[in-house]
Amino acid sequence: MNPITALLFVLALAQPTAPKFSAQLHAAHEAIAPGGQTELAIELEVEKDWHIYHPITLDTGLPTTVTFDAPAGVTFGELRFPTPYYDAEDAGDVKLAYLAHDGRVILLTTLELGPDFEPGPFTIRATVQALACKELCLPVETQALLTLDAAPGEYVAVNEKLFEEAREWMPKPLADSPYIKGSRIAVSEGTLGLDEEGEIVLTVRVKKNHHILSPNPGVEGLIPSRLFIEKLDGVEFGEQIWPKPHIKKVPGLGTVQELSGEFQIRVAFKIVDDQFPSGPVALRALFTYQCCLDSGSCFPPESARSVVRFVADTPNLAVALRGTLLPTVNVVGAADLDQSSADTSGRAAAAPPVGASGLLWILVLAFVGGMILNITPCVFPVMSIKIISFVQQAGEDRARILKLGLTFCAGIMVWFWIFGILTGLGEVPLQYPPVAIGVAALLFVFALSLFGVFEILLPGAAESSLGEATTREGYSGAFVKGLLATLLGTACTAPFFATAAAFATTQPLAVSFLIFTAAGVGMSAPYVVLSAFPGWLRFLPKPGAWMITFKQIMGFVLLGTIIWLLLVVADQIGARGVVWTVCFLGFLGLSVWLIGKIQLNWETPARLITWLAAIAIAVGGLWFSFFVMFDLPAAMDPEANNQSRVNLASITADAIIADASTSDWNDHIPWQPWRPGLAEEAAALGRTVYVDYTATWCVTCQTNKATSVEVDSIRTKMKEMGVIPIKGDYTNRNSAMRQVLLDYGRNSVPLNLIYPAGKPDEPITLPVILTPGIVSDALDRAGPSTVSPDSTGALPLATRPAAAQGSQAALEP
Repeated sequence: MNPITALLFVLALAQPTAPKFSAQLHAAHEAIAPGGQTELAIELEVEKDWHIYHPITLDTGLPTTVTFDAPAGVTFGELRFPTPYYDAEDAGDVKLAYLAHDGRVILLTTLELGPDFEPGPFTIRATVQALACKELCLPVETQALLTLDAAPGEYVAVNEKLFEEAREWMPKPLADSPYIKGSRIAVSEGTLGLDEEGEIVLTVRVKKNHHILSPNPGVEGLIPSRLFIEKLDGVEFGEQIWPKPHIKKVPGLGTVQELSGEFQIRVAFKIVDDQFPSGPVALRALFTYQCCLDSGSCFPPESARSVVRFVADTPNLAVALRGTLLPTVNVVGAADLDQSSADTSGRAAAAPPVGASGLLWILVLAFVGGMILNITPCVFPVMSIKIISFVQQAGEDRARILKLGLTFCAGIMVWFWIFGILTGLGEVPLQYPPVAIGVAALLFVFALSLFGVFEILLPGAAESSLGEATTREGYSGAFVKGLLATLLGTACTAPFFATAAAFATTQPLAVSFLIFTAAGVGMSAPYVVLSAFPGWLRFLPKPGAWMITFKQIMGFVLLGTIIWLLLVVADQIGARGVVWTVCFLGFLGLSVWLIGKIQLNWETPARLITWLAAIAIAVGGLWFSFFVMFDLPAAMDPEANNQSRVNLASITADAIIADASTSDWNDHIPWQPWRPGLAEEAAALGRTVYVDYTATWCVTCQTNKATSVEVDSIRTKMKEMGVIPIKGDYTNRNSAMRQVLLDYGRNSVPLNLIYPAGKPDEPITLPVILTPGIVSDALDRAGPSTVSPDSTGALPLATRPAAAQGSQAALEP
């Protein structure tokens, strides 16, 4: 493995990877009669040490949802989840409670056919979306297909053991739950208007000579009783009011608070959103408890389920039953449900305006993503500069350190706001060669400073303040470093921030602005904390000779980043553009070296002359490099760009098929050029197509390529399957490619798609972070090409589908 590949592999390991999340569908009968029904199980598997959330969310988490795609005439009943476990995680001074599931999880529902349902086989698809969490949280999605037969008659039960196991883990209905039979839940007002207050009343009947514990049992380790009610955007709940418990002193335990007999728990609620639609509402309710005999022995903990039902009477358009009690059902035709679509594929539809709860979680993702940007390889060079700066400031005035930190954060925030506007306009800053060159030049100046080539002493400064200026960082410098850190970070969009940023492209301007603001606050947070509490800097090593070595090492880190930026420049304006960029850096180095020759005892005129000479050298070098020896404006013209020199109309599906089929696959994948619709045309001709939308400035893209795509196992598999590889290079601006990215819910690269042979409208979408296993599994689902090339690599016209023949004929003379 060469050094660059090794480095990219290490970077890939440092990035969060979504956990394995799978689903299977099982029916309780092998066939169903029209007008009949059967039980359906959705078996989920969550990777070890990760958990997903129950539909009833508490202080943290997002509800797990199930959507069914089924033919008309198929309906689904209540979606039942097994009893979740209750836990809480520390978040500073508070604990965030949640209800979760992990490992193997089986959900149950019923499937019913209409009496007029046409006999014959039919297919249903379940799409499960969840938020998976361990030390961090990532959105996950999985799908499962099941084909059943509709025919008159009675059928033998199947999968009995699985359904017995699933029912065992289900909460009992409230009215029939052990030790509290006859309990019930009701709503004081069956119909509720806007801002009208209602009350949910849970009446609990504890079996005679038994008791359960209050929400605060009084003794640590005892299991409290709890009532959980599903949240819904636009509905506000008050505090739960429980009855006064019985106080009992238990030998060996202490004072215990108990509840017995019949009692009520009351929860006030009201509709507060003036956009809340009218119609029936059904919310899950879960009551958990442990019952004990008054004599002292206790039974295992139990959970009871029920439903809170009421009707919203608002002036808005009525909708169907809300909440997660009933799964969402999309009515589709049989042709839309085949095995190849059992994946998270398909283009992302524009997202509707998000509710308050959903927006809150998107803002949390953006905040966490902003924090993660601080540890990406893109920001690390600037982080190193700031670490040195904090060390140097350890002995300074606390107020000044705070002001410098806030100024640095102001630079971060300004850039995030700029980036938000640019994203809305469809721009990626590093797609502009002057931006890449400018960032490289700025890092080059920082590197020379770390090597000791120069320190800036402003002309005209008082003699007494010159020495202080060498150790104090100016506000303008702090602000610029904040801008630089964020510019580099957004080129390495971490998965959290990528999710939030992609979502922002589908939302109104105000929501997008909030999302980017949250990301900026997340990235700024560590600097604000260190600036506000400089005493924490005492944990850093004491200044000494080690700092010189450390600074020089960080200088080489900056040089490594410059090399990466030169790769970006090379793909944007060619090799000659890189040569003259290096030439400009040479002029810039001479300029700052000249500034470094300024001595403290120089008179003001001498300093001023030296500064003017340095500026003249830098500006002259810029003019000589990019306007005399190399025409940068002309190189930036799309007509002069290497990618645009290719005549897109001349790139045909037959041409790329022939080239891919006859190329050497031994050392690298023979990527073919991209144009709109090319992948679909090749798939229509019976070829499986892999499209990699990538960019030189995208570290995630390059890491995916080095560790998961351009590897022997995947390269061999693609060749054996007859896959046609297409590379969509997004290094430069490309409006057509951007539209494709937006169609798939991405605001930028990477995006990897696999088009199964003969199915150009059913691409498989791969996740942002890839592994060889993910790519291999996706290729297996897509399947190999269904036709073979002849000796020349071209496909015989007679073997093409009729539709493809017609479209191709127009391209042939």
